[in-house]
Amino acid sequence: MKRNNRGSWTLIGLLVVVAIIAIVVAVKFAGGPMTTADKDKSLLDEASTKKTIVGKAMDTAKSVDCRTRLQQIRSGIEMYKQSSENDSPPPALKDAVPGVSTSYFSCPVTGQAYTYDATTGTVACPSHPNF
Repeated sequence: MKRNNRGSWTLIGLLVVVAIIAIVVAVKFAGGPMTTADKDKSLLDEASTKKTIVGKAMDTAKSVDCRTRLQQIRSGIEMYKQSSENDSPPPALKDAVPGVSTSYFSCPVTGQAYTYDATTGTVACPSHPNF
């Protein structure tokens, strides 16, 4: 690169360096080889159909959100059971976690509603049966 008389970089030189770095980052995250993800697939959602690392990371975040929702709903069911006189589960999910929207009771990945058995008080995600 060419330097000016004061020994600093020219504006064109800096723009070229920034453009090269942006291209390398875009290739790496937008569709380049996924060496890191391929080495450790347990970090990303295995059910994800996305091709990029960013897409897989978004699906993984949604899966974590699904797991967290299920844990909170199950905690609400347990608290409802403890507060009821005959230790019975709530008749509906909305009774277990009052004050939340109905979209909270569906999987953030697929949008399918969680299955709830009112007789046993168990809730499950049809998309993630292991949660």
